[in-house]
Formats: sequence, structure tokens, C-alpha cells
Amino acid sequence: MDTRALLDSLDLGVVAIASDWTIAEWSAAAARMTGLPGDRVLRRECWEAFPRARGGEVERVLRQVLADGRPRASLLPSGPSMLEARITRGPANHLLLVLHQPRDVRMPDPRAGDLLAAFEAERSLYLKLFHSLPTPTFLLAVDGQILDANAEAARLVGEADARALRGQTLGTWVAGVQRPALATGLRDAVTQRQELQLAIELASDSPREVKAVVVNLAPSGQPPTLLFLAVDVSRELLLQRRLLQADRLSQLGALVSGVAHELNNPLAAIAAFAEMLGAERRDPDLQESAGIIQAEALRAGRIVGTLLDFARQRPRVSAPVDLVDVAEQVLSLQRSALKKARVRAAVAIPDDLPPVIGDPQELQQVVLNAVVNARQAVAATGRPGQVLIMAQRTDDHVLLAVEDSGPGVPQELLERVFEPFFTTKGEEGTGLGLAICFGLVRAMGGRIWMQNVEGSGARLAIELPLDTTQPRTVPAAALVLPKRRLAVLVVDDEENVRRGMVLLAKRLGHDVTGVERLADAARQLTEPEGDRFDALLVDVHLDEANSGFDLFERLRLEGRGRERRIVFTTGDSISARTRDGLQRSERPVLRKPFSLQELSDVLDRVAGG
Repeated sequence: MDTRALLDSLDLGVVAIASDWTIAEWSAAAARMTGLPGDRVLRRECWEAFPRARGGEVERVLRQVLADGRPRASLLPSGPSMLEARITRGPANHLLLVLHQPRDVRMPDPRAGDLLAAFEAERSLYLKLFHSLPTPTFLLAVDGQILDANAEAARLVGEADARALRGQTLGTWVAGVQRPALATGLRDAVTQRQELQLAIELASDSPREVKAVVVNLAPSGQPPTLLFLAVDVSRELLLQRRLLQADRLSQLGALVSGVAHELNNPLAAIAAFAEMLGAERRDPDLQESAGIIQAEALRAGRIVGTLLDFARQRPRVSAPVDLVDVAEQVLSLQRSALKKARVRAAVAIPDDLPPVIGDPQELQQVVLNAVVNARQAVAATGRPGQVLIMAQRTDDHVLLAVEDSGPGVPQELLERVFEPFFTTKGEEGTGLGLAICFGLVRAMGGRIWMQNVEGSGARLAIELPLDTTQPRTVPAAALVLPKRRLAVLVVDDEENVRRGMVLLAKRLGHDVTGVERLADAARQLTEPEGDRFDALLVDVHLDEANSGFDLFERLRLEGRGRERRIVFTTGDSISARTRDGLQRSERPVLRKPFSLQELSDVLDRVAGG
């Protein structure tokens, strides 16, 4: 007797379900019990034969048997009646169902139909609730096998169809090092509610951090069915990291502010004495050495000033901005990093390019972000490369571009690089850099876009409005001597700085007096010849008890207008107290270190006013 004849001779119904949930065998007794002939169900999904079994207890039992191979029994709804089913796992992972009529067959109670209808309505309600939940939700076996999943769960793991997840294991998407913790959490959830934090890994995107609650829905004594509710906290964690980074930047800004005065004072002294040494033309070697010392001191001062400007928090402004200055400031900040990455930086901006209108600090931030991204792109190739900052005029705009010789941006990602939190750098990137740049450039009335360079590399292009209000001025190459001889009072508590400023002012042909403390300055100004001073160079920070603003206030209250002769000197341009004091005084400021020409210009301006 062949297998088919043997199956058809049995009084028990036999059904074989293949691993793809289609019906592979359907005996004559199964057809008799269900009222469904074999040609209507063979090679069709088993849910067409048993539609009321899908998503309920029967499907859960089928999946558990498929997962662990342990035989189980269940009541199988078939049409208006119920069948008893003994379920086992056969060869090739087929599920074998042996069907028979319930042993205790009774006349149906008239209320049974109403009860069954109510049960079905409740089950349908719970299914709708499960699949409409706005958070990723899984039904799991203890071993992590997915019994069911809603649409949000499918989106979490990058699947288009939630039904495709059934029978797969959740651990497939969990980071390898976290899989033991997942297994332990699922096992412990059988008896007690568990909370887990996991990283869901996707092939085409960065990992997603989720917090999950796991509870067992099955009654005591029944096979566990675990409800796994997950919340995607990736953006929340990125924001926390961003806030932490902002806090660290704020602390760094305060630190830079605190040391700026201590750095710029000795730099001012070095620059002043170097310039005085350079004036000795009798020794060419000495003159050259002094020029190098002065140039490097001024460069160090500019770097400190750039750091201060970049960290400073202040309202947005709209002013003419020289792109050459911006490029030089950014490259001075990145010089060491570019060198380590074997990246050669170049600037190609015409000398006659007019300024643009924008916020100087924010534009510096945009260019700095572009240069950092370009440097990282080149470094990723493992080869030396180049970063080029270039600009050209286009009608009433200026086109600024930062171009690199890196691998470029995949074509499908070009439109996404400005999306918040989108990054190709993994955990090293926040995905906020270019998004912030996009907002800053738009606020300045400009446009920004990314494009690939033919051959290799990428180009970040920025279009900014042109400043047409005034022509660009070119600084004088030679020292312009003062218009007249002045009496100058220098007030600075650091001896070397004070001495250097005195020598520079004397070099300009002025009569100079230097004092250390506020009391000394007040005494000089109250003497009979106190009115002789045409200009006062006053350091903002004199000592712990007094500041240059105290002297300004004393002269203002005096009512003779002598406070208008003050020029403040400072190495601190970030602290709120200094900034507010300078704004209230409306006096000129010399930022340390400064050159002889800068000193000459400001003294002429004060004496002439």
C-alpha cells in the first residue's frame, strides 16, 4: 500500500504543513472532518484552510513546535466546529497535524455561538491594537523566535513586511556582544518583567539604540509568550551626546577665556620687543630674527583670537566678511590636524574679491566644518591628498567652495547629507554638522549644496550674497607715522607688557609714561600736569581689586570728557563682563598682541577725536 492510500485509510485526519506554511499533505479524513477537499487546499497557505487559527493560540503553538520540536496539543477551529490536533515536527521541518473529533461531543449550547462570536471580536480587537501600536512590538518565544510583529517592529529592523519576520530570531539584528544579555533577559522575563537596552544593527544604516520592556503574556503553566515592547531612543541618545558635547565646548570656551589673558600678555611683550629689535637695522641677521619672532608672536595671538571668536556666544550679526580672513583663520585652527592626515591645504581666492554679507563667526563655523569633513574624507583613503578653499564672484553673489580629493559621496546619499542625524561616520559622527551649516547659510540669505568632483572627491558649495556697500580696502604696506607728537599714559600691571608698549609708543615719537596700578594712574591724572595726556592705554584687567573700567568710570563721573582719551588693551575677548564693559564704554580696543602700525592708528584716532 502506498503512502497516499495509507493516509486515506486512517480514521484520523492527517495534515502536513511545509516550512513555507503551505499544505503538503491532506488526507481523506482531514477533508471529511473539515469539509474541504484536498484539491482546494494542497499547496496553499494553511491559513486558507484554518483562517481562524492565524494570529491566535494555534499559530503560537505551531511556531513553538517548529522551534523546539516538542509535540503539543491544541484545539483547532475549523468552520463552525473545533477539532483536536496533535502537533509534531517531522522531516524537513514539516509540521504534522493529527486531527480527530473532540472526545466529549455534546449538543451545542444555544449560547455557544454568542460566546464564540464575542471571543472572536475580542481577539480581533487585540490583533488590531497590536498591529496599530505606534511603538515596535514583537511576540517572542523564550528562545527569541519571532511569533508575530507589528509594522513598527518591521521598520525598526529594516523589513518591509512584518509577516516576513515570523519564524526568524530577534537576535539576528542585535549586536553580537549583546546577544547573551538578550537571551538572559528573555529567559528571566518568563517569571518577571525585564527591561533591556540593545543596539539593533542594520546593514544599510547606523545602529539603532532601543530600550525594551519584556513581559510574559501566557497564563501560569502554559508555554511562555513574551511581549517585547521597544522604544527607539537613537535620536534621544544623539541629542544627549550633542548636549554633552555642547557642555564640554562651553567649558572649553570658559577655559580658553581664562587663559587667553595670560597667553596674550606675554605674546604682546614678545611682539613689542621683537619689533623694537627689528628696528635696529645695523645687524641684518638680528633684524631677520626679530622679524620672525614678531611674526610668530602675532600669529600665535591670532590663533588664540580665533579660538575665542569661535567659542564666543553672542547674537547673530550681519556684516561684511572677508573670505580670505575666514579661510586663513580656519586653516590656522586645522594646520596640525591637516599635517597629521597628510593633507595639503590651499586657498584660491582672488585679491579683488569683494566681501560677502553674513555673520563672521557663523561663516567661520561653516567653513571649519567643511574643512574638517574634507580632511576626514581624504584621511579615509589612507593616501595623501588635498583640500582646496576657493571662491569667485557670480553676479551679485560669491560662490565659495571647499573641495577635497577624497572618495566622494555615494550618489544615493548626496540628497541626504543635510538631514539632521544622518551620518556616514558611524559613532564618530553626530549627523548634525552639515544640518547646522545648512541652517546658518540659509539664515545669511545663501544656498549650500554638495556635489561630487569628476574623477574623485567632493565639493561643498556655498553661495553667499555680495557686499556692495563699499570697496575692499588694502592695508598699507609701510608704517604710517603719527600726525603729531602725543603724551601717552600706559597703565598695565605686567611689567614686560607695559615696558614693551612704552617702547613701541616712544618708537612712534610720543612722550610716554608707564604705571602699574590704578592708584598710580589716578595720581598721574590728578597732578597739575594731568591734563597733558592725549591718550591713555589702559589694560582691562589690572589686578584682582581693580579693572580698567574703574578708571574709565572715575573719569566719566569727573565730567571733563577725559574718558574719551582711553584706549583699552586686552587679551580677553570672550567673557561677558569684558564684552559688556567694552560695549558700554564705546572705546577703541587693542587686542593683544598688536603691531606698531595698529598702535599708531588707534592713537591717531583717539587724539584726533
